[in-house]
Amino acid sequence: MGKQTAVAMTDEDERNFLDFLREGQDIRLLTLFAPSPDAIWVDKFEPRENGNWMYLIWNTQFEHSFQYGKLGAQAPEAKRGWTYLDGHSRAPLIEYSRHNFDDLEGRTYGRIYWSKLRDTSGDYGYDVEAFAQWYDRVARWIRKNGRQKVRGAYYPYYLPDAWAKYGETTIQGPGESG
Repeated sequence: MGKQTAVAMTDEDERNFLDFLREGQDIRLLTLFAPSPDAIWVDKFEPRENGNWMYLIWNTQFEHSFQYGKLGAQAPEAKRGWTYLDGHSRAPLIEYSRHNFDDLEGRTYGRIYWSKLRDTSGDYGYDVEAFAQWYDRVARWIRKNGRQKVRGAYYPYYLPDAWAKYGETTIQGPGESG
């Protein structure tokens, strides 16, 4: 069973988050789809308006051999033939899905997520206890630096710049009132 923490970050918050992740660790960012295998590997979070909504965070301390596939006929025409990261849910990765500030209903929260799935042999293929400690460290940083409008495990933590933006909008989550 996976682990997740709901989060809302602006571009500024994401830069601070990435700085935190890179403190004393070799971190690589990946996207799920790109025109080529090399383009899956990125240095920073790209602008949201270009459709960049999800990233994978790899702490290279956890060795892994990444596999790629090609998008076929089921993909939108513009992305057919693009490379995708195959088996990412079984890799030692933290998935970061971005919060959509344009969702005025406030129901599309971002999150960090560790799928915690085993490979086909029933093994994790990496030190799951050490990875759990790293994931927990990342989640603690979010909770320490973020604020919740409504307390609870399923409500997002808004990092400082996102909190300022959130306070200026009418976004409300389930069970929240303005």
